[in-house]
Amino acid sequence: MRLSDIKLGCSSRETNPLSLSPVQVIAIAGGKGGTGKTNIAVNLAQALANDGKRTLILDADLGMANVDVLLGLEPEHTLYDVMRGKCRLEEILLTGGDNLKVIPAASGIGQLANMGWQECAGLVRAFSDLKEPIDTLIVDTATGIAESVAVFCKAANEIIVVVCDEPASIRDCVSQLKHFYHDYGITRCRVLASKVDTASEANALFQNLIEHFSDNHSLQISYAGYIPADKNIRKAVVRHQTVINSFPRSPSAMAIKKLARRTMDWPQPECAGGHVEFFVERLIDKENIKMEVVS
Repeated sequence: MRLSDIKLGCSSRETNPLSLSPVQVIAIAGGKGGTGKTNIAVNLAQALANDGKRTLILDADLGMANVDVLLGLEPEHTLYDVMRGKCRLEEILLTGGDNLKVIPAASGIGQLANMGWQECAGLVRAFSDLKEPIDTLIVDTATGIAESVAVFCKAANEIIVVVCDEPASIRDCVSQLKHFYHDYGITRCRVLASKVDTASEANALFQNLIEHFSDNHSLQISYAGYIPADKNIRKAVVRHQTVINSFPRSPSAMAIKKLARRTMDWPQPECAGGHVEFFVERLIDKENIKMEVVS
């Protein structure tokens, strides 16, 4: 069976084996590579876990995955094996530390990198069976405007778009946000400035970015803060550790901890948002959907 042979259908609430509170789903996106997006996603997940939040991070950079590398984990199986029917999702779940679980993707597999809407929707079935209790799901998406990126972002409760103070990064971020809005109806996101030196530089970057949308009053872009340029991030990467744990008093670690606390103050979901109803059967308390196989 191909991933594209799976489509969404309706089902009753009885299909959900557990009655759970809604999970805060936060997608981390970026228009251009090199912004530190994945590192921010991993460290945000680590910060939330350290604060006692049961956190799951999904490596949704499906073709060029490296969340497991940053955490020094060596998965025996990945999402690719789940989607080929070789194992169940719970069998690939990795432990990244107290309160932190990781779902690894595969690197260098074109089939995953080029997944479309219906293929991404196939992940819903796998997550429906996941029994792991979760407070927050961090989704590290791929870079750019691939369809899978928009699908994952549209299904999240919150979207953080990471951007650097570079012309190419700003241009690609603008393109990504316009793509989200015009092609997928995504009307709300938060912008996080990365690799900046000061708060004023980060604010200027944000103001520069939103000027490109001054004529669009339907798109709500808010400021999520900034992560300063910090040599300790690379030191932590070399160690296959998070900067949160390796250098907890470093500028970047302090900024990520602040971001984590800020996310806890964001409105908690009463139900899922998004066209695909990402992970709806298991993680989000809304209309359940089931996967229907096309014969």
